[in-house]
Amino acid sequence: MMPWSWPPQRALDPTPGQARQWLSDELRGPDYQDPWLTSVIRWVLDHLRMLFDGVSGANSAVSPVITVLVALVMIALIVWVLPKVRRESAVAHSDGAVLDDLTITAGKYRMLAAQALAEGRYDDAVLDGFRAIAKDTSDRTLLDDAPSRTAHEVSLALAPRFPDHADRLAQAADVFDAVRYGHRRATAEKAGQVQRLDTELVRTRPLLAATPLQDLPV
Repeated sequence: MMPWSWPPQRALDPTPGQARQWLSDELRGPDYQDPWLTSVIRWVLDHLRMLFDGVSGANSAVSPVITVLVALVMIALIVWVLPKVRRESAVAHSDGAVLDDLTITAGKYRMLAAQALAEGRYDDAVLDGFRAIAKDTSDRTLLDDAPSRTAHEVSLALAPRFPDHADRLAQAADVFDAVRYGHRRATAEKAGQVQRLDTELVRTRPLLAATPLQDLPV
């Protein structure tokens, strides 16, 4: 719930204790339930508590409106500035390779993904499921330089070989990056989609790359 959506009875004439409670209730809402923000919100609440207590104890003549305005500024900081920094950080780090352990086979990744899905660990199911795709297509020589490729590079490289699955490959790459770098939580549906995509690609005959005319025998 944003400040402009507060009901009319929440007029800007609360006591410092009420203002602090309103802010605390606001920050406990679903819009702020992100692990990345937990420590920041706790820090904000602690400092605002000291501020409000100081206003109440040291100078009761200070208008409570000031404390509410301070609270609104802090909420704005959390809602707009910090998520933006998090997104920029995710983009900056989304260039990591999909396959970070070359000793694990495609079958092992597939088994790990299935186990994670069965246990409700959907984040792990998405990550290992997409790694199974990358490793399997690398073993089939459909994906060159697989160890250094990012998720989107994998999807782009495989799209010409599996044109009917190109959109789903791109979607799976988006989910992989969102989970691994964007600190998003995967759902059972998304994890299942990655697993089914892996199964279908294993059963699908890829299109062969076209041979350039200059390489044809004369």
